[in-house]
Amino acid sequence: MEDLSRIELTAGIIGGIGLGLLLGSEYSGRYATLLGAGLISIFIVVLGALSYQIKKKLGE
Repeated sequence: MEDLSRIELTAGIIGGIGLGLLLGSEYSGRYATLLGAGLISIFIVVLGALSYQIKKKLGE
């Protein structure tokens, strides 16, 4: 369970950085925006996988 918490924390940090790059005006270049969108996409995929894994564990 501790490994799952570490993965959740890492996913949250990646999502936060991605959101900051996507919406922030500090780094308003094209590549920073694309990087932010990519990080948010990774976050959404990881969040879905974690949700599926937890739902699968609770169903057992």
